[in-house]
Amino acid sequence: MTQAAKVHPSAKSFVDPRVRETKVTTEIINKIYGFFPLSSKLISGYLDEEQLYWKVNYHWEYLLEMIEHSEKLPLDDKFTKALHAIKNVLESNKPDPARGYRLSNVPGLPKDKSSHAVILARHKLVSQSKRDFKRVVEAADLKSKSKRSPKSFGLACAPVAAPGKGKHSTGYAVDIKGNNDEIARIARNLGASLVFPEDSHVHVEFKNGVIVPGTSNVGVQQGRQGAAMKVQSNQQHAIHRYQ
Repeated sequence: MTQAAKVHPSAKSFVDPRVRETKVTTEIINKIYGFFPLSSKLISGYLDEEQLYWKVNYHWEYLLEMIEHSEKLPLDDKFTKALHAIKNVLESNKPDPARGYRLSNVPGLPKDKSSHAVILARHKLVSQSKRDFKRVVEAADLKSKSKRSPKSFGLACAPVAAPGKGKHSTGYAVDIKGNNDEIARIARNLGASLVFPEDSHVHVEFKNGVIVPGTSNVGVQQGRQGAAMKVQSNQQHAIHRYQ
């Protein structure tokens, strides 16, 4: 009972208001929200083609801002030079406008004037820069030197799918932030077809729909409580399956 009382009471409390939904996304959310703890949040759902291109610019700006933040930390000169080199690479292919994506409340805005071909080239550049930044983060131990959350560095280093290849356009893919291990366990118990933990969140896909434990025999609320108990009792099994 205590476990069930700590889960989200509604889809509204679980989902970030900026998240877009299709019928498929909404059906998934309505089936899963009651299993996730209040500390979790669904931060991304359906994205159309233009938003998938926009997402590249979001990651471009987020990474650039984290590099600028890191340059101000007490670092050996070699790490400062490495950060500056990554920044120069990023700035060789700027969005137009160059800023405004990271803090936007509307995915897709501002609208970049760059062509899709230019943004695809930017995606390759961002992907490599993320890998380069991750090496500096680890070698210089930036997380311990910064007052920012370690997850902010995780997001800066996290891979971003190329437009056209990501699954957010299907409606059945969502991103959930919170305790990654807990989110992964719950998602797997709900029949997720893919669970991919990143430093900042967990990417979850329900290609085959949601399996709600217990609902065929006992009712939705009892099913939620049963699933919560199953998640806790099968913790080690779920981790073994994921690995």
